[in-house]
Amino acid sequence: MAGKYQLITLGCKVNQYESQQIRELLDSMGLRPADPHETPDVAVVNTCAVTASASRKSRQLIRRAAHNGAAVFVVGCGVSAGTGQLFQLDGVVATVGHELDVCAALQTVIAAWLEQTSPCPMSHATGTGGAIGPHPGAVGDDVWMRPFASDRNRQAPQIAESPTDNIFHGHRPVVKTGATLTARIRRFAGHQRAFLKVQDGCDAFCTYCLIPRLRPALRSKPLELAVAEAQDLVRAGHREIVITGVFLGAYGRDTAVRRRYAPRRPPLCELVAALAEVNGLERLRLSSLEPGDVDESLLELLASRPNCVPHLHLPLQSGSGEILGRMNRQYTRADYLGMIRRVRAALDRPAITTDIIVGFPGETDEDFEASRQVARDTRFAKIHAFPFSPREGTAAARWRRQFVPPAIVRERMNRLAEVERECSLAFRQDAIGTVERVLVEADRGSEAGARSENRIRHGRTDRYFAIHFEAPAHVGPGDLVHVCIQNVTATHTFGTYLPSGDKAVPPGE
Repeated sequence: MAGKYQLITLGCKVNQYESQQIRELLDSMGLRPADPHETPDVAVVNTCAVTASASRKSRQLIRRAAHNGAAVFVVGCGVSAGTGQLFQLDGVVATVGHELDVCAALQTVIAAWLEQTSPCPMSHATGTGGAIGPHPGAVGDDVWMRPFASDRNRQAPQIAESPTDNIFHGHRPVVKTGATLTARIRRFAGHQRAFLKVQDGCDAFCTYCLIPRLRPALRSKPLELAVAEAQDLVRAGHREIVITGVFLGAYGRDTAVRRRYAPRRPPLCELVAALAEVNGLERLRLSSLEPGDVDESLLELLASRPNCVPHLHLPLQSGSGEILGRMNRQYTRADYLGMIRRVRAALDRPAITTDIIVGFPGETDEDFEASRQVARDTRFAKIHAFPFSPREGTAAARWRRQFVPPAIVRERMNRLAEVERECSLAFRQDAIGTVERVLVEADRGSEAGARSENRIRHGRTDRYFAIHFEAPAHVGPGDLVHVCIQNVTATHTFGTYLPSGDKAVPPGE
């Protein structure tokens, strides 16, 4: 019987995409996903380290997987943030950091573990590279693995002394400038929308962000490979693709620092134009951009292609010019507001979502109120608010004397949540009576609905807000349908399903 695996993912869209690559790798090795009632032989935990909370949750999930009896292999930003810390957790067989090809390194260490723990040689473990040495240490740059038990039938590897952080830092991968992303996925399992990673790395060094230390090398996927991957995803049944990257605006460039950009048409525009032409792709979405990424050429392109949705995620982080400067963001408050005006002028009723950090070191009441004011003026469709999380190795983590007391941060988070609810409700209220295209993502039919012709469906509109509606039984996940917005509450939006060709139904009818 084939071995069983569990794949656990934390963090951003890039991590979720990379987990799909790992899923396809594990499948190709002859492993199969463990059912909920089964104990997996192998657990791969794709960690996040962007906040202290994410790091803590990563460790908890690693311990839980080990406690359930799986051999744990750890990848992701949590590894690059501190290999020694995760490697020494009980049950962790190997850690793999951000190399040029994480999947190749992961394949090597999993195949070697399977060979050592199987009574018989595993056919799927052959041809994957050299054997693992007898002592813990670097299998390759940024990869650590424990020695195996002498008994080949023993399921748990022996515990060995872990490497130190100093040793780890001495094995940082060296990536050549101009390196490209070549790995692809065939489908985005378990999701209607597919993420397409086209860029990795950041060297902008915002003072609160650890990512430039975890993913320092900028790489981009060649346009022709991105288009081919998008075609594969559409053939697999995905009707929406979300273009994603660590710093998406730096696609096709060797730096994320805009003052170093060569004066030419942004490569991102060329990519979007090519992807928008993929046959059968009905919705194309950009994951996250900054003001400097949203120029006139990109806006003209988004406005002219019917499958480019009118939704942009544009992180603000702070509405205070003083705090933006301390964050080392590459825009001013005026830059951000000017970009918002251009977006609204170019796109039809655009949905603008954002990120805001609350309690950045030195943030005064006036600074925080500036963030709330920009939120109200911009009328964000959704605000993702985060309390400041000091990350060791960043400049902001050293400014402890200027840390905002936790009680004040919590109070500000609550006040910003009030603004978020107001803005979200107002945005959806403005949509009442309009017809939105909806990608059905889940079937939430009740018992009553199951007995009737119609069932309650749930999906997301082009403008990204969720909506509930009744639809015939033949409408299911993955379908693109049209829904007329009828009613909104503080937390939900409701609409009426329109058969193909029908026009809007006025509210109340």
